[in-house]
Amino acid sequence: MRGRRVDNPAGPRKLDSRALRGDHGRPMLARAASRRARLPAFAMLLLVLAGCGRGTGDRTAASGVPDFDPDSIPDAYRGSTAALMWPGATRAFQVRPDGALDNGDWIVRLDPSAEGVAAGPPRVVAYEERWRPVAHWRRWSGRTRWDFEALALPGPEGRDSGLVVSLSVRATNTGTTPVEARLAAGLVRPDSARAFVAADAPETAGGALRWAPASGDTVQAWTDADPSGATIWRLAPGASHATRLVLPAYPTPARALADWARTPHAQRAAEARRYWDDALARGTRFTLGDPEVERALAAARVVMLACRERRGPHWVPIGAPLHYRDVWLRDGARVVSALAVSGYTCEARELADGLVLLQWPTGAFVSQRGQLDGTGQGLWALEQAMLRPAPDDSVAHFAGAALGGVRWCEGQRAFGRQSGWPFGMMLPYGEPRDNELVRAQLVGNDAWAIAGYRATARLLRAAHREAEADTVEAARARYRADFVAALARSGAPDVPPSWQRVGRDWGNLTAAWPCGVLPASDPRCARLAARVWSTAGGAGLLTYGDRDSLHYYLGADLGTWALLAGRRAEADRVLDAMLQWRTASGGAGEIMGRDGGYGHNLPPHATSAAALTALVRNALVFDDADTLMLTLGARERWWRDGHVQGAPTRWGMLDLTFRRDGDAATWTWSPVPVWTTLTLPPGTRLAGGLPAPLRAAARADQVMAPPGTGVARVALRSAAEARP
Repeated sequence: MRGRRVDNPAGPRKLDSRALRGDHGRPMLARAASRRARLPAFAMLLLVLAGCGRGTGDRTAASGVPDFDPDSIPDAYRGSTAALMWPGATRAFQVRPDGALDNGDWIVRLDPSAEGVAAGPPRVVAYEERWRPVAHWRRWSGRTRWDFEALALPGPEGRDSGLVVSLSVRATNTGTTPVEARLAAGLVRPDSARAFVAADAPETAGGALRWAPASGDTVQAWTDADPSGATIWRLAPGASHATRLVLPAYPTPARALADWARTPHAQRAAEARRYWDDALARGTRFTLGDPEVERALAAARVVMLACRERRGPHWVPIGAPLHYRDVWLRDGARVVSALAVSGYTCEARELADGLVLLQWPTGAFVSQRGQLDGTGQGLWALEQAMLRPAPDDSVAHFAGAALGGVRWCEGQRAFGRQSGWPFGMMLPYGEPRDNELVRAQLVGNDAWAIAGYRATARLLRAAHREAEADTVEAARARYRADFVAALARSGAPDVPPSWQRVGRDWGNLTAAWPCGVLPASDPRCARLAARVWSTAGGAGLLTYGDRDSLHYYLGADLGTWALLAGRRAEADRVLDAMLQWRTASGGAGEIMGRDGGYGHNLPPHATSAAALTALVRNALVFDDADTLMLTLGARERWWRDGHVQGAPTRWGMLDLTFRRDGDAATWTWSPVPVWTTLTLPPGTRLAGGLPAPLRAAARADQVMAPPGTGVARVALRSAAEARP
């Protein structure tokens, strides 16, 4: 998570990932795992292709998709782009707003023309159905339409870290008289104003960029046409002609690339579609009668699944496919949790295991100097992944790692308490060099640490280490009491960003959820939400720095807080904004201007994908409390016939069906061994008494079902009628 303002390219941002690399260009995480055996490349490729979790069996490959106009797909950003990415690959291609493709090392420029008229840039670069990562864009040169289709797949020679893009370019004469069209393509080194640089790109420009099959050496691209554009296509009215380019992410032997290109583009496209269709089918299925939400969830999963790399034998989460290709606990913990709650148990656990590489010998989890919230985030991520839908076989190992993190926090608190500082019992000063823009004792550090204590106690209990779990829970109770006392001592009316009441709001926004330090009903939470939302001007997203810079995921946690507090309208506003601010490929950026500009902060972003996933999932299935909560924020449209299938919870896999039939609401769900809270459809209240075994809840729009219940039906009336 970072906070670079759109209008200030030189503002605060993450360290350049190259600063974390050693002499050989390997990330620090790679060096941490360098002593561990690397799987053979072909074995890792099979793992990537096979995926994790429950299988779906063989599926018939799609022969293609109906032609569609990419320009019909909405895009909230100025300058439409898309990422061509693949799980495990260490580079990706960006389809740029001008229609060129950039991998952070070189650019593939495409210059179509007809009748001497150069084609203009595309209006939109769109994924199929706004989620499936087969990108389409369209350009025009007079009456000649140029249609582009591109997709990424694993590279040749079984290389697990590379990918290859297959690109089809088709020219169609839409006029009534013949035209002459041509396509020129070039390989160029980018200038200093480029949007991103591949972390492993050479510091200085390498040798010449070459096309295959013209060159017999290592090449950067292959085409079945003359890239110089010397070949003229003479098109009769209504006629079309297609050509193909194959673009590796890394320099590749010409023969290997030509061999890969022997498989036709249509077949490569079918492979990509089949892979992603199967990958999405493995996760939790949300059938809500709301295509926009369902596709947004699908697009978010694509981003999170693709934003994974290898460090030796370990999988790790990266921040984004283009410009944030490194590992940060602030981003990785969110992705781990979102994958864990949406059915990707195997992937979530692999990534959580990768985060343990960031644990220092002292017990602390640190991915960036000064970011002391990393310990709590790391412990939280372990619990999120390892306990759903049942404790992992290796839970004892992770419980031990988590206990080391708690002991580090307790040591810091003990040292600070001896100092006599007013806030000595809180974690020490830190300078995250990130979103907070301050050196102070950050409230979010302590909120996350307390969440880590809760996570550790749960892990210890799952590992049958009851006495240690009791000790950690007692320490959490003391820590939370100190937190509440510190809030009173600070004099802040809500939850300040730091105990010194300086800095920008960031980690303090997590106090109610996911950290659970304060109950959702605490007035400080409501005042905090009112304060930060007031600066956003009702935009649904929070501002960052000034009113013109919106931050996609900064306020997403407040959306879940609003659900827990019974403030459905506020949660809906957050979700509406998150649905609005997506690209035509379905992803979302991190920071953008109200005019849709994003500067060098390129979409998509993995944490934005995780935030949307968490908010929708929490609106339907919330299991972070001691009770299961269902339909907390289910929208009226979803109540027509909503289904959730295969949702991992802390009490096992869960299926849920919910429906409103006139003046009645019905829920059917997998029974769990705890009480279940059922939230009524929006704008309704109970009519008449509650049928057994249901019980009244503290809120008028909720009812309680005892453990073991799996079906409930209640009579409804409108909330307006229920008022005296």
